Amino acid sequence: MKKYKRFFVIGCSRLGANIASWLSLSGHDVTIMDKDDDSFRKLHEGYSGYILVKDAENTQNILDLKLKPEDVVIVVTDNDNLNLMVSEIVSKLLGVLKVYTRIYDQSKELLCHTYHIEFINTSSLAVKEFERRLGDIL
Repeated sequence: MKKYKRFFVIGCSRLGANIASWLSLSGHDVTIMDKDDDSFRKLHEGYSGYILVKDAENTQNILDLKLKPEDVVIVVTDNDNLNLMVSEIVSKLLGVLKVYTRIYDQSKELLCHTYHIEFINTSSLAVKEFERRLGDIL
């Protein structure tokens, strides 16, 4: 049986807004957090989750989320170091079992492996997609 989970998206960039909107429209309990209240305009008009205008750089704001081990946290700010810091706090200090983060810098992948942080390197994904598409014409 699937456990009920709450989803927390940290960072309301286009990616964060799309992930939070998709989860919300799929019927999940979603909270999205960003320090810029204007960023929430990117959310789908049908988004029915919670919105928190708070800065993830302030560790207390992360602790205030009252996360549980069964929650899912997705960290997608535009700052690799912040993403890694928040992911480590959520995983190591708060015991959340499912933490995903976005990174841009491939050199940070080793750190992710070391701390057992699930990551998506969007730069690598984009390069692979260009290689795939350009492969036909090269």
